[in-house]
Amino acid sequence: MSKQVSLNQEQVEILTGLKADQKFINPKYFYNHRGSKLFEKITQLDEYYPTRTERLILESCANDIAQYIDKQSLIIEPGAGSCKKIEYLLEAIHPSVYVPQDVSAEFLKQSAERLSKDYPWLTVSPVVSDFSEPINIPSEFERHTKYVFYPGSTIGNFEPEDAVTFLRQMRQLVGETGGIVLGVDLHKDNETLHAAYNDKKGITAEFNLNTLAHINDILGASFKLDEFEHLALYNSQQQRIEMYLKSLKAARYEVLGETLSFEKGELIHTEHSYKYTIDGIAELASKSGFKLAHSWLDGDELFSVNYLQAD
Repeated sequence: MSKQVSLNQEQVEILTGLKADQKFINPKYFYNHRGSKLFEKITQLDEYYPTRTERLILESCANDIAQYIDKQSLIIEPGAGSCKKIEYLLEAIHPSVYVPQDVSAEFLKQSAERLSKDYPWLTVSPVVSDFSEPINIPSEFERHTKYVFYPGSTIGNFEPEDAVTFLRQMRQLVGETGGIVLGVDLHKDNETLHAAYNDKKGITAEFNLNTLAHINDILGASFKLDEFEHLALYNSQQQRIEMYLKSLKAARYEVLGETLSFEKGELIHTEHSYKYTIDGIAELASKSGFKLAHSWLDGDELFSVNYLQAD
């Protein structure tokens, strides 16, 4: 008789994914301490265009973006992390209140304190929660027109129907008079996309494989990183990057009372990253209760920053 093991919610979630017909790990498990450091390295790679391209758009178009946003407004940023990107817009928009939201309390506190020091005219009111949960705005700020800032093409990590659900939640949050500034990666040639997720230095491969190290810690497991390899490809029909961990051998692992079997060549899905056309962004907005008011693109049309107005 196997020993009963009491599992927490995280462990149940991971094991459920690893026992599915198409094995998967939620992409949030990319981000332990090492994973976050590796992602910072990815953003600096020559092949990885999204971070630097979005930054250039935000910096060069800040005054144009500000034309769509009321002065003395309230800006909400789900998954704000370091709160660095909002700084490209703060002087141009000059909101009264900034509400960064993130799951990491200590990191968010440090980011909020830094912003309060650098922008003494700005009220910074951090909210610690998972952005899949409703973001509760303090009642004293209800009078402000509300806008969401959601950069970084994170919307592409949602399945399309989940992206609509998320944006509908944001539409409810901003009400009838607000909107959302949304970063979206654009559909483009396969070669550029393949290079962005298969860099020559192998940093993205390290980042993907580190997911196994993270779940080893959570599950008390002993997956060996050298028994898997990184695989990323662009599915042009679905307009998405698909990222996997590929098993290099047939193996069985005993994990928390469960037996996990892998065939040689079997894939663990770790991420989808959808790429959109401008028409696709307009359709996404329409399904979510917004309308696409304006898009700002770089000269090579690699990336877009969009303003969606409540409709």
